[in-house]
Amino acid sequence: MKRNQYLLASILTLFINISCKKDFLDVVDPNTATKQGYIVDLKATGEYLNGIYITIATQLYSQNGITIYPDIIADNIKLVNASAQYFAQPYYWLQVTSTTATGSKNANVIWLNGYQIIRSCNLVIEKAEQYKSQNVEQANDMKAQALAIRSLINFLLVNTFAQPYRFTADGAHPGIPYIVSSDWTVPLKGRQTVAEVYAHLVSDLKDALPMFSSSRNSLYMNQNAAKALLARVYLFKEDYSNARILANEVCQKVPLMGGGAGGYPSKLFTPNETEALFQLPPSKTDYSTQFIAANFSPTYYVQFLPTLDITGILQENPSDKRNAWITNTGGKWYISKFPSGVVPGVTPAAGSYYQTILRSSEMYLTAAESYAKLSIEDSARIYLDAIRLRAVPDAVPSTATGTALLDSIYKERRKELAFEGIRMFDLLRWGKGVDRTDAWVPTARNLPFPSQKAIAPIPQNDIEASGLTQNPGY
Repeated sequence: MKRNQYLLASILTLFINISCKKDFLDVVDPNTATKQGYIVDLKATGEYLNGIYITIATQLYSQNGITIYPDIIADNIKLVNASAQYFAQPYYWLQVTSTTATGSKNANVIWLNGYQIIRSCNLVIEKAEQYKSQNVEQANDMKAQALAIRSLINFLLVNTFAQPYRFTADGAHPGIPYIVSSDWTVPLKGRQTVAEVYAHLVSDLKDALPMFSSSRNSLYMNQNAAKALLARVYLFKEDYSNARILANEVCQKVPLMGGGAGGYPSKLFTPNETEALFQLPPSKTDYSTQFIAANFSPTYYVQFLPTLDITGILQENPSDKRNAWITNTGGKWYISKFPSGVVPGVTPAAGSYYQTILRSSEMYLTAAESYAKLSIEDSARIYLDAIRLRAVPDAVPSTATGTALLDSIYKERRKELAFEGIRMFDLLRWGKGVDRTDAWVPTARNLPFPSQKAIAPIPQNDIEASGLTQNPGY
């Protein structure tokens, strides 16, 4: 049998990751054990689940991962200069098919690490069910976490490697394989449609919600975070009724962080961020988790700059607290959104911050957009202004209607979530192309919608070994 290097790879790699020590995780070092031999009870299942969180931080949200990709392929981040090589292919929309799992010429590493995490989540789901009699509540909570994490990763994969839901009338175009087994020997059935992938996402998250314990620890997947992710899924699916219901519920339970002294935005991406729903702490031992933020910083080895497009809207109002998310040093703008030195002892200090994956600010914007799409404009303006007036206290409340209201929401979403790894996904679901005013070369200025180059190629190994269809244009 021909083994697939990426999608069908053994998840034993995870044991290497769970041997890394994190202050907030209780993990052991099972490097010498096989996965089946190690997970012999519910306690070991929980330790394995802890290892998944480390894998997410050190492998997926890492130097070649999902944090940078959606912003640099769009219009928020650019290369430090025209000849820079790191992420050059995505920036210039020249991604290449390859069997290589590392590097930045494509999104292969996102695919590889994403499916490793998915397989690992499947194992937790299976083992939590197997050992459920040992502690029903704990087993259900582990299963809920794994289901929600599996949904998060599949959401990122389908938006990276497939066209948006709206690309066809019923989402019938190719999506990704949605894998629900930990057994890599089970043959793949090919790429499911985007509609089928979204149906799985909704189903998994609905199954997870009632199984969560009452804990609201944002360092782990929890009920509020899963509900926010489901609201995001509904928004991208253009199911605005369900999106606004869930976003409302999250906003009620986890309101915006206050904009007074010691609050927004200074406490974002720290353990004191009260609106964080799910976040990853910095690693004291794994350099890859700090790499991207460090390469924003002129005090380290800058690789990426903010585009003039995002610079313009962040700086357009002198009273906007988000002005500080980019700073001008020596006549050049740099990204400074993420705080430095949040956790002592992390090197480089520029990467010592908490990577927030889901926060309630997004839910306010989700509610605003959903209400606007449903023509309930008074409610849309209330949620929009909650974000606007916190950032710019002296701003005039919005009176926009119709298209102007939607444009205001889109603009505010771009401001608030800049550099957080979602920009290209938003453009695609809105049916908008990419327009850069300061592209390094003319061919990198405009990418129309729709475009084959707006999504990444499927790794060549999985095309050859599993018979998956390649995305057009690659």
